[in-house]
Amino acid sequence: MPGASDRGRRVRCSARFRTIAGATAIAVACALTPPGARAAPSGPAAGSAAPVAAAPRAEMTPDTAPSGAPAAAAPRAEMTPDTAPSGAPAAAAPRAETPPDAAATRAAPSDTAGHDLAPSEARARRAALLDALGASDTAQIARAVTAITGAPRDRADPDALFAAARACEDKLDDPGRALAIYEQIAGEHPSARVAAAAQSRATALRALVGPHGESAALARELAQLIAHGDRAPPDDVLRRGQSLSQAAWPGAPRAALWLADYLRRAGRLAEADARYAAVIARWPASPEAREATRGAVGAAIDAHDWSRAAALAAQLPSAEPADRVVRDDLLAAIAHARRRARGYTAAWLAAVAALAGLLASLIHAIGRGPRSTWRAALRPPFEVVYLAPVVGVLIAVAFTAHRLIAPAVATIATGGLVLSYLSGAALERVRLVRRPGRLRVAGHILACLVGVAALAYIALTRDGLLDALIETVRFGPEG
Repeated sequence: MPGASDRGRRVRCSARFRTIAGATAIAVACALTPPGARAAPSGPAAGSAAPVAAAPRAEMTPDTAPSGAPAAAAPRAEMTPDTAPSGAPAAAAPRAETPPDAAATRAAPSDTAGHDLAPSEARARRAALLDALGASDTAQIARAVTAITGAPRDRADPDALFAAARACEDKLDDPGRALAIYEQIAGEHPSARVAAAAQSRATALRALVGPHGESAALARELAQLIAHGDRAPPDDVLRRGQSLSQAAWPGAPRAALWLADYLRRAGRLAEADARYAAVIARWPASPEAREATRGAVGAAIDAHDWSRAAALAAQLPSAEPADRVVRDDLLAAIAHARRRARGYTAAWLAAVAALAGLLASLIHAIGRGPRSTWRAALRPPFEVVYLAPVVGVLIAVAFTAHRLIAPAVATIATGGLVLSYLSGAALERVRLVRRPGRLRVAGHILACLVGVAALAYIALTRDGLLDALIETVRFGPEG
Protein backbone atom coordinates (compact mmCIF):
# COMPACT_ATOMS: atom_id res chain seq x y z
CA MET A 1 0.00 0.00 0.00
CA PRO A 2 1.62 3.29 -1.01
CA GLY A 3 2.65 5.75 1.64
CA ALA A 4 1.42 9.29 2.12
CA SER A 5 4.44 10.79 0.36
CA ASP A 6 3.88 8.65 -2.77
CA ARG A 7 0.23 9.63 -2.85
CA GLY A 8 1.18 13.29 -2.58
CA ARG A 9 3.60 13.00 -5.48
CA ARG A 10 0.94 11.39 -7.65
CA VAL A 11 -1.55 14.16 -6.84
CA ARG A 12 0.98 16.86 -7.74
CA CYS A 13 1.96 15.04 -10.94
CA SER A 14 -1.65 14.64 -11.99
CA ALA A 15 -2.31 18.33 -11.30
CA ARG A 16 0.59 19.29 -13.54
CA PHE A 17 -0.78 17.15 -16.35
CA ARG A 18 -4.21 18.73 -16.00
CA THR A 19 -2.67 22.20 -16.22
CA ILE A 20 -1.13 21.52 -19.64
CA ALA A 21 -4.24 22.53 -21.61
CA GLY A 22 -4.56 25.91 -19.95
CA ALA A 23 -0.83 26.60 -20.02
CA THR A 24 -0.59 25.65 -23.69
CA ALA A 25 -3.49 27.93 -24.55
CA ILE A 26 -1.85 30.82 -22.69
CA ALA A 27 1.47 30.22 -24.46
CA VAL A 28 -0.10 30.10 -27.92
CA ALA A 29 -2.19 33.18 -27.23
CA CYS A 30 0.83 35.05 -25.87
CA ALA A 31 2.67 34.19 -29.08
CA LEU A 32 -0.02 36.07 -30.97
CA THR A 33 0.25 39.20 -28.86
CA PRO A 34 2.53 41.64 -30.72
CA PRO A 35 5.46 43.27 -28.90
CA GLY A 36 3.73 46.64 -29.21
CA ALA A 37 0.88 45.38 -27.00
CA ARG A 38 3.28 44.65 -24.15
CA ALA A 39 5.33 47.83 -24.20
CA ALA A 40 4.22 50.88 -26.08
CA PRO A 41 7.07 52.49 -28.00
CA SER A 42 8.31 55.77 -26.73
CA GLY A 43 8.48 58.86 -28.82
CA PRO A 44 6.21 59.99 -31.61
CA ALA A 45 4.02 57.40 -33.29
CA ALA A 46 5.08 55.95 -36.58
CA GLY A 47 3.85 57.95 -39.50
CA SER A 48 3.37 61.14 -37.50
CA ALA A 49 5.43 64.23 -38.16
CA ALA A 50 8.17 64.49 -35.57
CA PRO A 51 9.04 67.97 -34.35
CA VAL A 52 12.06 69.39 -36.11
CA ALA A 53 14.66 70.99 -33.91
CA ALA A 54 15.65 74.45 -35.09
CA ALA A 55 19.11 74.32 -36.62
CA PRO A 56 21.73 76.58 -35.01
CA ARG A 57 22.06 79.81 -36.91
CA ALA A 58 25.48 80.84 -38.19
CA GLU A 59 27.14 83.63 -36.15
CA MET A 60 28.20 86.78 -37.98
CA THR A 61 31.93 87.16 -38.30
CA PRO A 62 33.97 90.14 -39.40
CA ASP A 63 34.28 88.50 -42.81
CA THR A 64 30.56 88.15 -43.32
CA ALA A 65 29.14 91.08 -41.36
CA PRO A 66 27.72 94.05 -43.30
CA SER A 67 29.93 97.08 -43.75
CA GLY A 68 30.24 99.02 -40.52
CA ALA A 69 28.85 96.27 -38.27
CA PRO A 70 31.19 95.74 -35.28
CA ALA A 71 32.34 92.18 -34.55
CA ALA A 72 30.98 90.76 -31.31
CA ALA A 73 33.25 89.28 -28.66
CA ALA A 74 30.47 87.07 -27.26
CA PRO A 75 28.11 84.81 -29.25
CA ARG A 76 25.26 86.80 -30.75
CA ALA A 77 22.10 85.89 -32.66
CA GLU A 78 22.40 86.55 -36.37
CA MET A 79 20.17 89.22 -37.88
CA THR A 80 18.26 88.27 -40.99
CA PRO A 81 18.85 90.24 -44.18
CA ASP A 82 15.34 91.70 -44.16
CA THR A 83 15.62 93.04 -40.58
CA ALA A 84 19.29 94.15 -40.30
CA PRO A 85 20.01 97.34 -42.27
CA SER A 86 23.54 97.83 -43.47
CA GLY A 87 25.73 99.27 -40.75
CA ALA A 88 23.35 98.53 -37.89
CA PRO A 89 24.96 96.73 -34.93
CA ALA A 90 23.65 93.25 -34.12
CA ALA A 91 21.19 93.03 -31.24
CA ALA A 92 22.58 91.59 -28.02
CA ALA A 93 19.37 89.73 -27.12
CA PRO A 94 19.09 86.18 -28.50
CA ARG A 95 16.52 85.43 -31.15
CA ALA A 96 13.42 83.45 -30.17
CA GLU A 97 13.27 79.91 -31.50
CA THR A 98 10.87 79.34 -34.35
CA PRO A 99 8.25 76.69 -33.51
CA PRO A 100 8.39 73.62 -35.78
CA ASP A 101 4.93 74.30 -37.25
CA ALA A 102 5.90 77.85 -38.14
CA ALA A 103 9.03 76.61 -39.88
CA ALA A 104 6.83 74.72 -42.31
CA THR A 105 5.04 77.88 -43.41
CA ARG A 106 7.67 80.62 -43.28
CA ALA A 107 9.24 79.49 -46.59
CA ALA A 108 6.58 81.30 -48.58
CA PRO A 109 7.64 82.75 -51.93
CA SER A 110 7.58 86.29 -50.59
CA ASP A 111 10.11 85.36 -47.88
CA THR A 112 12.71 83.89 -50.18
CA ALA A 113 12.23 85.57 -53.53
CA GLY A 114 14.93 88.20 -53.18
CA HIS A 115 17.34 86.96 -50.55
CA ASP A 116 19.87 84.18 -50.30
CA LEU A 117 19.67 81.91 -47.25
CA ALA A 118 22.56 80.55 -45.27
CA PRO A 119 23.17 76.86 -46.06
CA SER A 120 22.28 75.76 -42.52
CA GLU A 121 19.02 77.72 -42.60
CA ALA A 122 18.13 76.38 -46.06
CA ARG A 123 18.69 72.81 -44.90
CA ALA A 124 16.60 73.34 -41.77
CA ARG A 125 13.79 74.91 -43.79
CA ARG A 126 13.83 72.08 -46.33
CA ALA A 127 13.71 69.47 -43.55
CA ALA A 128 10.81 71.28 -41.89
CA LEU A 129 8.85 71.38 -45.15
CA LEU A 130 9.44 67.70 -45.86
CA ASP A 131 8.34 66.83 -42.33
CA ALA A 132 5.21 68.91 -42.82
CA LEU A 133 4.35 66.82 -45.90
CA GLY A 134 4.10 63.80 -43.61
CA ALA A 135 1.78 65.48 -41.12
CA SER A 136 -1.79 64.34 -40.50
CA ASP A 137 -3.21 67.86 -40.82
CA THR A 138 -4.16 68.45 -44.46
CA ALA A 139 -4.00 72.24 -44.01
CA GLN A 140 -0.37 71.96 -42.88
CA ILE A 141 0.40 69.70 -45.84
CA ALA A 142 -1.23 72.16 -48.25
CA ARG A 143 0.84 75.04 -46.83
CA ALA A 144 4.03 73.02 -47.23
CA VAL A 145 3.13 72.14 -50.84
CA THR A 146 2.50 75.83 -51.58
CA ALA A 147 5.85 76.81 -50.06
CA ILE A 148 7.75 74.15 -52.02
CA THR A 149 6.11 74.88 -55.38
CA GLY A 150 6.41 78.65 -54.88
CA ALA A 151 10.19 78.66 -54.72
CA PRO A 152 11.98 80.42 -57.62
CA ARG A 153 13.03 78.14 -60.46
CA ASP A 154 16.75 78.59 -59.85
CA ARG A 155 16.35 77.47 -56.22
CA ALA A 156 13.66 74.80 -56.71
CA ASP A 157 14.43 71.35 -55.27
CA PRO A 158 13.25 68.53 -57.60
CA ASP A 159 13.23 65.97 -54.78
CA ALA A 160 11.10 68.24 -52.61
CA LEU A 161 8.80 68.91 -55.56
CA PHE A 162 8.37 65.18 -56.12
CA ALA A 163 7.55 64.67 -52.43
CA ALA A 164 4.98 67.48 -52.67
CA ALA A 165 3.39 65.85 -55.72
CA ARG A 166 3.16 62.52 -53.89
CA ALA A 167 1.52 64.31 -50.97
CA CYS A 168 -1.03 65.81 -53.35
CA GLU A 169 -1.82 62.33 -54.65
CA ASP A 170 -1.80 60.35 -51.41
CA LYS A 171 -2.92 62.83 -48.74
CA LEU A 172 -4.64 65.77 -50.39
CA ASP A 173 -6.47 63.58 -52.92
CA ASP A 174 -5.76 66.14 -55.66
CA PRO A 175 -4.42 64.37 -58.78
CA GLY A 176 -4.77 67.54 -60.88
CA ARG A 177 -2.38 69.47 -58.66
CA ALA A 178 -0.03 66.50 -58.51
CA LEU A 179 0.00 66.37 -62.33
CA ALA A 180 1.02 70.03 -62.53
CA ILE A 181 3.94 69.45 -60.15
CA TYR A 182 5.10 66.32 -61.98
CA GLU A 183 5.06 68.22 -65.27
CA GLN A 184 6.99 71.06 -63.62
CA ILE A 185 9.71 68.60 -62.61
CA ALA A 186 9.87 66.96 -66.04
CA GLY A 187 9.90 70.32 -67.86
CA GLU A 188 12.18 72.42 -65.65
CA HIS A 189 14.49 69.74 -64.23
CA PRO A 190 14.86 67.06 -66.95
CA SER A 191 18.23 65.87 -65.62
CA ALA A 192 17.05 65.47 -62.01
CA ARG A 193 17.17 62.07 -60.32
CA VAL A 194 13.36 61.97 -60.03
CA ALA A 195 12.62 63.29 -63.53
CA ALA A 196 11.88 59.85 -65.02
CA ALA A 197 9.56 58.89 -62.18
CA ALA A 198 7.83 62.26 -62.42
CA GLN A 199 7.31 61.82 -66.17
CA SER A 200 5.85 58.35 -65.62
CA ARG A 201 3.39 59.60 -62.99
CA ALA A 202 2.50 62.59 -65.17
CA THR A 203 1.65 60.29 -68.09
CA ALA A 204 -0.58 58.13 -65.88
CA LEU A 205 -2.38 61.11 -64.35
CA ARG A 206 -2.75 62.87 -67.70
CA ALA A 207 -4.63 59.83 -68.99
CA LEU A 208 -6.89 60.08 -65.94
CA VAL A 209 -7.66 63.81 -65.85
CA GLY A 210 -7.79 64.30 -69.64
CA PRO A 211 -5.59 66.23 -72.08
CA HIS A 212 -6.86 69.60 -70.86
CA GLY A 213 -7.86 68.68 -67.31
CA GLU A 214 -11.52 68.29 -68.17
CA SER A 215 -11.85 65.25 -65.86
CA ALA A 216 -9.87 66.67 -62.95
CA ALA A 217 -12.97 66.99 -60.73
CA LEU A 218 -13.97 63.37 -61.33
CA ALA A 219 -10.40 62.20 -60.75
CA ARG A 220 -10.32 64.05 -57.45
CA GLU A 221 -13.64 62.52 -56.38
CA LEU A 222 -12.32 59.04 -57.21
CA ALA A 223 -9.14 59.70 -55.24
CA GLN A 224 -11.19 60.78 -52.23
CA LEU A 225 -13.42 57.71 -52.54
CA ILE A 226 -10.40 55.39 -52.66
CA ALA A 227 -8.79 57.11 -49.67
CA HIS A 228 -11.85 57.29 -47.41
CA GLY A 229 -14.32 54.77 -48.87
CA ASP A 230 -13.66 52.04 -46.30
CA ARG A 231 -14.72 54.42 -43.50
CA ALA A 232 -17.80 55.83 -45.28
CA PRO A 233 -21.36 54.41 -45.14
CA PRO A 234 -21.62 51.48 -47.59
CA ASP A 235 -24.70 52.87 -49.36
CA ASP A 236 -22.92 56.17 -50.00
CA VAL A 237 -19.84 54.35 -51.29
CA LEU A 238 -21.92 52.27 -53.70
CA ARG A 239 -23.78 55.34 -54.95
CA ARG A 240 -20.61 57.34 -55.58
CA GLY A 241 -18.75 54.39 -57.07
CA GLN A 242 -21.63 53.58 -59.40
CA SER A 243 -21.81 57.20 -60.55
CA LEU A 244 -18.07 57.36 -61.27
CA SER A 245 -18.06 54.03 -63.11
CA GLN A 246 -20.95 55.04 -65.37
CA ALA A 247 -19.65 58.52 -66.23
CA ALA A 248 -17.95 59.05 -69.60
CA TRP A 249 -14.37 59.75 -68.55
CA PRO A 250 -11.02 57.89 -68.69
CA GLY A 251 -11.20 56.83 -65.03
CA ALA A 252 -14.48 54.89 -65.34
CA PRO A 253 -12.76 51.44 -65.61
CA ARG A 254 -10.65 52.19 -62.54
CA ALA A 255 -13.72 53.29 -60.58
CA ALA A 256 -15.62 50.12 -61.55
CA LEU A 257 -12.67 47.93 -60.60
CA TRP A 258 -12.24 49.67 -57.24
CA LEU A 259 -15.94 49.20 -56.50
CA ALA A 260 -15.65 45.45 -57.18
CA ASP A 261 -12.61 45.25 -54.89
CA TYR A 262 -14.52 47.16 -52.19
CA LEU A 263 -17.39 44.66 -52.34
CA ARG A 264 -14.94 41.78 -52.11
CA ARG A 265 -13.29 43.28 -49.02
CA ALA A 266 -16.74 43.69 -47.48
CA GLY A 267 -17.45 39.99 -47.96
CA ARG A 268 -20.18 40.56 -50.57
CA LEU A 269 -18.60 38.04 -52.92
CA ALA A 270 -21.54 37.50 -55.27
CA GLU A 271 -21.88 41.25 -55.93
CA ALA A 272 -18.12 41.58 -56.33
CA ASP A 273 -18.06 38.75 -58.87
CA ALA A 274 -20.81 40.47 -60.89
CA ARG A 275 -18.85 43.76 -60.84
CA TYR A 276 -15.67 42.03 -62.00
CA ALA A 277 -17.59 40.42 -64.86
CA ALA A 278 -19.02 43.81 -65.86
CA VAL A 279 -15.52 45.35 -66.02
CA ILE A 280 -14.30 42.48 -68.21
CA ALA A 281 -17.30 42.76 -70.54
CA ARG A 282 -17.30 46.57 -70.84
CA TRP A 283 -13.54 47.19 -71.21
CA PRO A 284 -12.12 43.84 -72.45
CA ALA A 285 -8.86 45.28 -73.80
CA SER A 286 -8.03 47.49 -70.82
CA PRO A 287 -5.51 46.73 -68.06
CA GLU A 288 -8.43 46.92 -65.63
CA ALA A 289 -10.04 43.90 -67.36
CA ARG A 290 -6.97 41.81 -66.60
CA GLU A 291 -6.97 42.97 -62.98
CA ALA A 292 -10.70 42.24 -62.80
CA THR A 293 -10.03 38.65 -63.86
CA ARG A 294 -7.49 38.30 -61.06
CA GLY A 295 -9.97 39.81 -58.64
CA ALA A 296 -12.65 37.37 -59.76
CA VAL A 297 -10.24 34.50 -59.10
CA GLY A 298 -9.65 35.87 -55.61
CA ALA A 299 -13.38 36.20 -54.97
CA ALA A 300 -13.90 32.59 -56.06
CA ILE A 301 -11.13 31.47 -53.71
CA ASP A 302 -12.75 33.41 -50.86
CA ALA A 303 -16.04 31.66 -51.66
CA HIS A 304 -14.27 28.23 -51.77
CA ASP A 305 -15.46 27.79 -55.35
CA TRP A 306 -12.30 26.04 -56.48
CA SER A 307 -13.48 24.92 -59.91
CA ARG A 308 -14.59 28.43 -60.89
CA ALA A 309 -11.35 29.91 -59.58
CA ALA A 310 -9.30 27.49 -61.67
CA ALA A 311 -11.42 28.16 -64.77
CA LEU A 312 -11.00 31.94 -64.42
CA ALA A 313 -7.26 31.61 -63.86
CA ALA A 314 -6.95 29.52 -67.02
CA GLN A 315 -8.51 32.39 -69.01
CA LEU A 316 -5.65 34.74 -68.19
CA PRO A 317 -3.20 35.44 -71.04
CA SER A 318 0.06 33.50 -70.98
CA ALA A 319 1.90 34.72 -74.07
CA GLU A 320 4.36 36.85 -72.13
CA PRO A 321 6.59 35.46 -69.35
CA ALA A 322 5.16 37.97 -66.86
CA ASP A 323 1.62 36.82 -67.70
CA ARG A 324 2.58 33.20 -67.19
CA VAL A 325 4.06 34.03 -63.81
CA VAL A 326 0.81 35.72 -62.75
CA ARG A 327 -1.30 32.79 -63.95
CA ASP A 328 0.93 30.21 -62.28
CA ASP A 329 0.88 32.18 -59.03
CA LEU A 330 -2.92 32.23 -59.07
CA LEU A 331 -3.11 28.49 -59.73
CA ALA A 332 -0.67 27.89 -56.87
CA ALA A 333 -2.78 30.13 -54.63
CA ILE A 334 -5.88 28.08 -55.49
CA ALA A 335 -4.13 24.81 -54.58
CA HIS A 336 -2.81 26.35 -51.35
CA ALA A 337 -6.25 27.67 -50.38
CA ARG A 338 -7.81 24.28 -51.07
CA ARG A 339 -5.28 22.57 -48.75
CA ARG A 340 -5.90 25.25 -46.14
CA ALA A 341 -9.66 24.63 -46.32
CA ARG A 342 -9.16 20.89 -45.84
CA GLY A 343 -6.97 21.59 -42.82
CA TYR A 344 -9.65 23.89 -41.42
CA THR A 345 -12.25 21.12 -41.67
CA ALA A 346 -9.87 18.60 -40.08
CA ALA A 347 -9.15 21.04 -37.25
CA TRP A 348 -12.86 21.36 -36.49
CA LEU A 349 -13.19 17.58 -36.39
CA ALA A 350 -10.18 17.31 -34.06
CA ALA A 351 -11.49 20.03 -31.73
CA VAL A 352 -14.92 18.41 -31.53
CA ALA A 353 -13.35 14.99 -30.91
CA ALA A 354 -11.15 16.33 -28.10
CA LEU A 355 -14.07 18.11 -26.47
CA ALA A 356 -16.33 15.06 -26.81
CA GLY A 357 -13.67 12.73 -25.41
CA LEU A 358 -13.08 14.85 -22.30
CA LEU A 359 -16.80 15.31 -21.78
CA ALA A 360 -17.34 11.54 -22.04
CA SER A 361 -14.54 10.99 -19.52
CA LEU A 362 -16.20 13.38 -17.08
CA ILE A 363 -19.61 11.72 -17.45
CA HIS A 364 -18.03 8.29 -16.93
CA ALA A 365 -16.21 9.47 -13.81
CA ILE A 366 -19.39 10.96 -12.36
CA GLY A 367 -21.34 7.78 -13.10
CA ARG A 368 -18.75 5.61 -11.32
CA GLY A 369 -18.56 7.85 -8.25
CA PRO A 370 -20.86 8.50 -5.28
CA ARG A 371 -24.08 10.51 -5.61
CA SER A 372 -22.41 13.71 -4.29
CA THR A 373 -20.04 13.60 -7.25
CA TRP A 374 -22.62 15.30 -9.44
CA ARG A 375 -22.57 18.45 -7.32
CA ALA A 376 -18.79 18.30 -6.88
CA ALA A 377 -18.35 18.15 -10.66
CA LEU A 378 -19.62 21.72 -10.92
CA ARG A 379 -16.74 23.04 -8.83
CA PRO A 380 -13.86 24.16 -11.06
CA PRO A 381 -10.48 22.51 -10.44
CA PHE A 382 -7.83 24.64 -8.79
CA GLU A 383 -5.85 25.04 -12.06
CA VAL A 384 -8.91 26.58 -13.72
CA VAL A 385 -9.33 28.95 -10.76
CA TYR A 386 -5.69 29.97 -11.25
CA LEU A 387 -5.81 30.29 -15.04
CA ALA A 388 -9.18 32.07 -15.40
CA PRO A 389 -7.95 35.53 -14.23
CA VAL A 390 -4.85 35.21 -16.41
CA VAL A 391 -7.00 34.37 -19.42
CA GLY A 392 -9.30 37.32 -18.65
CA VAL A 393 -6.39 39.76 -18.47
CA LEU A 394 -4.87 38.40 -21.69
CA ILE A 395 -8.13 38.77 -23.59
CA ALA A 396 -8.66 42.30 -22.22
CA VAL A 397 -5.15 43.32 -23.28
CA ALA A 398 -5.71 41.87 -26.75
CA PHE A 399 -8.98 43.76 -27.27
CA THR A 400 -7.44 46.96 -25.93
CA ALA A 401 -4.07 46.90 -27.68
CA HIS A 402 -4.65 45.00 -30.92
CA ARG A 403 -8.22 44.29 -31.99
CA LEU A 404 -7.07 42.41 -35.10
CA ILE A 405 -5.81 39.43 -33.08
CA ALA A 406 -8.26 39.75 -30.18
CA PRO A 407 -10.87 37.25 -31.52
CA ALA A 408 -8.15 34.63 -32.11
CA VAL A 409 -6.69 35.18 -28.63
CA ALA A 410 -10.14 34.90 -27.06
CA THR A 411 -10.95 31.70 -28.97
CA ILE A 412 -7.68 29.94 -28.11
CA ALA A 413 -7.52 31.02 -24.46
CA THR A 414 -11.19 30.35 -23.70
CA GLY A 415 -11.15 27.00 -25.51
CA GLY A 416 -8.06 25.93 -23.61
CA LEU A 417 -9.70 26.92 -20.34
CA VAL A 418 -12.79 24.83 -21.14
CA LEU A 419 -10.67 21.80 -22.03
CA SER A 420 -8.68 22.22 -18.83
CA TYR A 421 -11.92 22.38 -16.83
CA LEU A 422 -13.27 19.15 -18.33
CA SER A 423 -9.97 17.31 -17.89
CA GLY A 424 -9.41 18.46 -14.32
CA ALA A 425 -12.99 17.83 -13.21
CA ALA A 426 -12.95 14.28 -14.65
CA LEU A 427 -9.66 13.33 -13.00
CA GLU A 428 -10.76 14.81 -9.67
CA ARG A 429 -13.94 12.69 -9.73
CA VAL A 430 -11.97 9.57 -10.57
CA ARG A 431 -9.62 10.21 -7.67
CA LEU A 432 -12.52 10.09 -5.22
CA VAL A 433 -12.89 6.40 -6.05
CA ARG A 434 -9.43 5.23 -7.06
CA ARG A 435 -6.15 6.45 -8.52
CA PRO A 436 -6.46 7.50 -12.19
CA GLY A 437 -4.70 5.11 -14.53
CA ARG A 438 -1.75 6.24 -16.61
CA LEU A 439 -3.60 5.54 -19.83
CA ARG A 440 -6.47 7.81 -18.82
CA VAL A 441 -4.12 10.62 -17.79
CA ALA A 442 -2.18 10.28 -21.06
CA GLY A 443 -5.45 10.40 -23.01
CA HIS A 444 -6.44 13.62 -21.23
CA ILE A 445 -3.06 15.19 -22.01
CA LEU A 446 -3.33 14.21 -25.68
CA ALA A 447 -6.92 15.46 -25.94
CA CYS A 448 -5.99 18.82 -24.42
CA LEU A 449 -2.99 19.32 -26.68
CA VAL A 450 -4.88 18.30 -29.83
CA GLY A 451 -7.87 20.46 -28.85
CA VAL A 452 -5.77 23.57 -28.23
CA ALA A 453 -3.78 23.07 -31.45
CA ALA A 454 -7.00 22.61 -33.43
CA LEU A 455 -8.55 25.73 -31.89
CA ALA A 456 -5.40 27.71 -32.69
CA TYR A 457 -5.52 26.61 -36.35
CA ILE A 458 -9.25 27.40 -36.57
CA ALA A 459 -8.85 30.87 -35.05
CA LEU A 460 -5.79 31.80 -37.11
CA THR A 461 -7.29 30.57 -40.38
CA ARG A 462 -10.68 32.18 -39.73
CA ASP A 463 -9.15 35.59 -38.99
CA GLY A 464 -6.51 35.44 -41.75
CA LEU A 465 -3.58 35.44 -39.30
CA LEU A 466 -1.92 32.13 -40.13
CA ASP A 467 0.31 33.51 -42.90
CA ALA A 468 1.30 36.46 -40.72
CA LEU A 469 2.25 34.11 -37.88
CA ILE A 470 4.30 31.91 -40.24
CA GLU A 471 6.16 34.98 -41.53
CA THR A 472 6.84 36.12 -37.96
CA VAL A 473 8.22 32.70 -37.01
CA ARG A 474 10.40 32.56 -40.12
CA PHE A 475 11.81 36.09 -40.11
CA GLY A 476 11.16 37.32 -36.58
CA PRO A 477 9.04 40.27 -35.44
CA GLU A 478 9.59 43.64 -37.03
CA GLY A 479 11.77 45.98 -35.07
